Amino acid sequence: MILAKAVSASWMPRTGLIPTFMREGRAWDYIKTIASNSWENHMTQMWRKNILKEIVPSLAERRGEEKMVRSLVRKINGMKGPHLEAKLAGSLARNTHLKGDRDLDIFVFYPPSLKRDKFEAAGLKLGHSVFGENFHEEAYSEHPYVRGVIDGFNVEIVPTYKVDKASNKISAVDRTPFHAAYMKKRLNAKQCNDVRLLKQFLKRVSVYGADVRFHGVPGYLVEILILNYGSFEKAVERISHWRDHTVIDLERSHGNDAIALAQFNHPFLLVVDPTDAQRNVAGALSYNQFARMIMACRTFLKQPSEAFFHAHTDKPLSVEQVKSLMQKEEFVGVRLPYPNGMLSDVMWGQLSRLSTKLTNTLTQYDFHVIRSWHWTDALNEAYIIFEVENPILPQTRIRIGPRVVEEKHAEEFLHAHAKPVSGPRIEDGKLVIEIPRKVWKFTDALKQEVERAAHVESGDIKPSLFAATLVSEPLLLNHYKKDPSFASALSVFLKGKEPFLR
Repeated sequence: MILAKAVSASWMPRTGLIPTFMREGRAWDYIKTIASNSWENHMTQMWRKNILKEIVPSLAERRGEEKMVRSLVRKINGMKGPHLEAKLAGSLARNTHLKGDRDLDIFVFYPPSLKRDKFEAAGLKLGHSVFGENFHEEAYSEHPYVRGVIDGFNVEIVPTYKVDKASNKISAVDRTPFHAAYMKKRLNAKQCNDVRLLKQFLKRVSVYGADVRFHGVPGYLVEILILNYGSFEKAVERISHWRDHTVIDLERSHGNDAIALAQFNHPFLLVVDPTDAQRNVAGALSYNQFARMIMACRTFLKQPSEAFFHAHTDKPLSVEQVKSLMQKEEFVGVRLPYPNGMLSDVMWGQLSRLSTKLTNTLTQYDFHVIRSWHWTDALNEAYIIFEVENPILPQTRIRIGPRVVEEKHAEEFLHAHAKPVSGPRIEDGKLVIEIPRKVWKFTDALKQEVERAAHVESGDIKPSLFAATLVSEPLLLNHYKKDPSFASALSVFLKGKEPFLR
């Protein structure tokens, strides 16, 4: 009786407004649809509420952060020097940071008239003074700055020029304070939490983070996505349909998408910085991370779950499983001692570059590198491991020469290869011979190329390359047993599967 009343004529004022399918006796399907949508909405609100409890900083945490910020700003503003003032920047300033981040970005402003060398020297001197006896180190972006730890907070003291607008920047970091001002004016309280949800989601699918280790999505880009699409749910929906050459231009700075893409040389994702129209906020995002982001959103939409916001709990492979995989596939690696004094983010960048360089070079030997992986504990050692399809090649290789009708080139080819292993013969009108390979084992080629890199490279990684050694299976397994972090990371590589693709 209750259901009958729910769809009675009195519920709708005019018969003409009653949907046809209800007049045909399918009212129950309609009611079930409403109930289903209502239930899904209820469940969405439930998981949203649960996740926000986990990722939004508590009032006590916020008060602790604000107290530390006030202390640092007061200390810096009271110091002697050419600086003008200090301010908080970063996600904390925009109220979009995640619980437990404890990252404080303090920007120290200097007059634009200050010469670059004096600007850098003053910034470093002040930075070291702020930390005092606390752990700290010099780091580098476009110019040096000081970072360290104070009372459990990860603090960065970043010098910047005080310019009137981002487009007048002298150094790249000069635009950062304008990001905070832009977002604080436009993001409402709900959207700040939507930013947190999207950050946490991307973090758990290994896409969040703009540093060289991840080549992923920076926090500022997440904020732009929420501002552009309106909410976490809408952002995930739209991202799931992204294609190459997607454009987001909040301020419509370039008129239309075609003009914008042409100006930036047609990137796969263009997100125009609303404070500086000449910058692509997604410029550091790799295409692989772009694709991973899209697929993660599609997977989430098929079956929304709180699990997407939590750390994956898959256990590392057992030693026996690792042995089994290594017997089925061919893995060859190299170990490098960690360079003294090198910053971890610099080392990750060096490993990424070296891995790519070695892969490209080894391919020229005719080896097929299926994929590669690199890792470091940022303290003692680093590894680069390759999965190879053909670790041992035939000891001879085919050399295809010019067409016979090209008389001069054909004669020169025959003269240059007077004693081939096989041939010369004619195939498809061309001269063909077989010549001996100088290197036919992948391990020999890898060792040779690492030694070559040691002579070519410069900087702190050079001694590590000279001390590099090939990784044997026993050595790899021994380290796998001892280091949980190494075991966890290597397991993900060996499995070769995106954790969110179940």
